[in-house]
Amino acid sequence: VPGYGTIGQAFVQTRPCAVDDHLLILIPKRRMSIEELYQIAYQIRGTKWKYRYGRGITPERLKTQKIVLCNISKQYSNYIENRQYTVINKIDSLKNITKLVFFPLSKIVDIRKKTALPQNAINLEGNIPYVTTTSKDNGVSNFTDEIANFQGNCLTVAMNGSVCSVFYQAIEFITSGDNAVLYLKNHYHNLSKKSQISLLLYIGSIIKNKKWRYNYYRKLSKTKLSEINIPVLLNEKQEIDVKFIENLVKNIFIDEINF
Repeated sequence: VPGYGTIGQAFVQTRPCAVDDHLLILIPKRRMSIEELYQIAYQIRGTKWKYRYGRGITPERLKTQKIVLCNISKQYSNYIENRQYTVINKIDSLKNITKLVFFPLSKIVDIRKKTALPQNAINLEGNIPYVTTTSKDNGVSNFTDEIANFQGNCLTVAMNGSVCSVFYQAIEFITSGDNAVLYLKNHYHNLSKKSQISLLLYIGSIIKNKKWRYNYYRKLSKTKLSEINIPVLLNEKQEIDVKFIENLVKNIFIDEINF
């Protein structure tokens, strides 16, 4: 468990390893299954929000965390075997990949921000999602009958609160200036809906991986967001290999995506 740096990003180590003094090593007091170890690592990761660069994880702080271990029927070894099989079958061709490049986010998407009435000033009854900076429920904290200020098929990125929480928004919604809203640039609109969603989900995963850089005291700005580099593979036509990204998204997120 990293006490500093990428604080709280717990990992299960199945082989002997070397570590530095910024890591806390958790040795089981009894014989534990690999499934139990992953449950513990997952729950430690879930409390990363408590810590930051100036308030790292110490043994004293970590030992007070409550852990719940559940009996699960699915074995980790079977899960890994199935995932490997799925990856092999979904990504069936890599021959067209010729070059990996990094595009600034601003080259792929338009970044927009708008103001909105606060929740305590609107009627919280209706079916229009009000997206805030929460890290849960796709960013939606309430529903209203107010007029939406953004259309769907985009990403919302929290600039405040749960900084760098990223969600795909499928339908129209309301959000304030605490969220940046990302739409694919016009020349990507000729892609199929499936390709557009896959590209947005891929971009969202890259942005979310930058979360460790920011917190409540070091907020993400529109300028910093626009400068995030997105790694993309180019095909023989020197265009983004969208088909590869579609397959990658299927492997990373869920077994099937219905568009």
